[in-house]
Amino acid sequence: MEECIHGFEPGMCASCFPPPEPEKVAVKRAPKAPKTNLRTPAANSNGAKAPEPRASNLPKRIFHVTHVRNLPAILDSGELRPSVDAHAEAEVVLASEITRELRATAQATAEASVLDCVAFSLSPKATWWAEVQDGAAGPTWSDAARRALAVDFVVLGVDISTVADRLIVTDGDAAARATALGSTPDAAKRMLARAAMDDTVMQAAEALIPGTVPLASVALVAVANDRRRDEVKKSLGAAGLTAKVAVYPPWFVPTPIE
Repeated sequence: MEECIHGFEPGMCASCFPPPEPEKVAVKRAPKAPKTNLRTPAANSNGAKAPEPRASNLPKRIFHVTHVRNLPAILDSGELRPSVDAHAEAEVVLASEITRELRATAQATAEASVLDCVAFSLSPKATWWAEVQDGAAGPTWSDAARRALAVDFVVLGVDISTVADRLIVTDGDAAARATALGSTPDAAKRMLARAAMDDTVMQAAEALIPGTVPLASVALVAVANDRRRDEVKKSLGAAGLTAKVAVYPPWFVPTPIE
């Protein structure tokens, strides 16, 4: 299959392969549906639960964003490490100490805190990433995050199929008390389905992997410009990695937060 001009496989680039316009259909007014939550599929007019999205509609990749200055240590280790371990080696740490404390005390599993996991987003336009691009204001972020430029980051895409047995999916900030977690394969799949039906959840959700993630699982590295692509491709090649490096500027432009 030929890749698009941005380096993506067919269908993966929203610019070269825009989704088809939905067909317009007549809408009949239906009785008011009962209240639902993220754990309960919405009901149709007959009171029956609406079908879950098909597996083909679920997110296929999760995304880990890091500063390019952190890349050498990641490549040297050959893996993405949990925040609790990666913090010592990272040159640019985005989270403030308060945020790290909150994540260290929030449990992802009975054995692992949120900080003991490698953190991903379900979307490369995640809410937290938009905050960093927009200046990293507030106590959540470090001074280094406020000084960083969006073009100096890289987005690492990992196929969910390579980590599905360990995948934990949330419906928001993993350290927040009100956040729901899907920590078994079936529960994680249900959470992916909820995100597939709601863009707000898709952008706010986190995907957590306890332990480490081998760099061989990285299928795509997205960067903001050609200069950064050449630099990253050279670094990956020297480390013996063959992940595709693609220039995709839209992922490095702040998305308005509603």
